[in-house]
Amino acid sequence: MKLLSYGLLLFSLVANAWAIDNAGIELSDPEHRARYQVLIEELRCVVCQNQAISDSNAELAQDLRDRVREMILSGMTDTEIKTFLVNRYGDFVLYRPPLQKNTYVLWLAPLVIFLVAIVSLFFVIRRHRRTTLKAPVLTDAERAKIDKALKQDEQ
Repeated sequence: MKLLSYGLLLFSLVANAWAIDNAGIELSDPEHRARYQVLIEELRCVVCQNQAISDSNAELAQDLRDRVREMILSGMTDTEIKTFLVNRYGDFVLYRPPLQKNTYVLWLAPLVIFLVAIVSLFFVIRRHRRTTLKAPVLTDAERAKIDKALKQDEQ
């Protein structure tokens, strides 16, 4: 019974992957097929959030793959296809949205975070150096205790 369950599970996974991978099979022209693959990798599924429409099982992703295929077959350029989808779903549909006023934070945040990390690291290292380079100031009583402990260890 376990073997049958594992077999059915494996079959369903393979069938599902085959269905997604072969969605563009109607594109007989190798150039169209290549454009299709690039486009479906660059477009984000708006339902699944961080999945490309090539990887998503959502109905909307399947519809978008079909729509992209239709637009390629109708002779639209990649730019026209992306513009159509951005007009319909917004910049979120693109994995690499254009640099605009509303996307400055998206593009500049990694740089700002990196700079903050570098500055923080600089201050941490500087503080560490200041505290570790100074020799500890010991009183005469503390020195005597240390000398006594060292002499006991030698015996």
